[in-house]
Amino acid sequence: MEFIKRFEDRAPVYDMAHRESIIERFSLVGGRDEELKNETGRTFSNVYELYMYAAMLGLKNNYRIPLEGVKTREFNKIKFWQPNELVRFIFMALVARSNVDLNALEELEESEVEREITKLKNLLEEYANGGFDLIHSKTKESPYFFENEYCFLELLES
Repeated sequence: MEFIKRFEDRAPVYDMAHRESIIERFSLVGGRDEELKNETGRTFSNVYELYMYAAMLGLKNNYRIPLEGVKTREFNKIKFWQPNELVRFIFMALVARSNVDLNALEELEESEVEREITKLKNLLEEYANGGFDLIHSKTKESPYFFENEYCFLELLES
C-alpha cells in the first residue's frame, strides 16, 4: 500500500504540443465548473480526467510514446485525481504492463524502490502520450467525429 501511495504522490507531465490541440479543446484547464464545461462544449471538467482517459486509451491499445526531447508540463499529483477507483485501475494496469515485482519490493533498497516508482510514473506518461497521439490522429482523420457526444466512448471501444 505504501508503494501505491508513493506513486500517487507523483505529478506526471504531458507533452506541451498537446496543450492547445487536445487539452484546452476537450477539458477545462484549471476548471471544475460543470456549468462552464457544458457551456463551452468541453467533455472533461479537469485536465487530469482527460489525462486518465488518454492513459487508458494508450493502455488499451498498448501504445506508448516516450516524452524524450519534448517540452513538458507538470500538473496535479495523482493523489488528487478522482475517482480513486479509476486511479487504482490505471495503477494496476501499469503494474501489469511493467516488470515491477510487487513481492520483491520489500527487499529492495530505498533507492531501488524509488527507481521503480519513477519507472511506473514514466510508463504512465508514455501511455498517456500515446493516448493523446491517438486522439490527435482522430482529430486530423475525422474532425466531425468529436461533435458526437459519445465520441470518447466510441474511441475507447474501437
